[in-house]
Amino acid sequence: MRSDVLSKYMFYVGSLGLPWLWIVHVLYFRGNQESGEGLINPEDHFHDEPVTRSDGRSAQEINDEAAKWVNRCQKGATIAVVMWIGWIVTSQVLRSQGLLPSVLFFESAYNTEVTGW
Repeated sequence: MRSDVLSKYMFYVGSLGLPWLWIVHVLYFRGNQESGEGLINPEDHFHDEPVTRSDGRSAQEINDEAAKWVNRCQKGATIAVVMWIGWIVTSQVLRSQGLLPSVLFFESAYNTEVTGW
């Protein structure tokens, strides 16, 4: 599968509630870029057409398209992590002040409250 299509699929699947997939995809893409391998291997993607594919896109255009989707994954993952940390901090602060109803949290009841003994 071409790297731009794969990056696009990873973004959409991450949008379905799996932001950890965005993080994994960004780390994978950045790791390949730093090692010099890149996410795209022209021999695997272009077979007999080293410059362009049948759709007229060059290897550089495909790599740029993949980078666009990886940047979207990075922005989405950042927003998801900030919202998650914000929820944790907010809920812990409000819970300790007694401002959130106890029905939102799981608390174990003492045996005396359950059995009456």
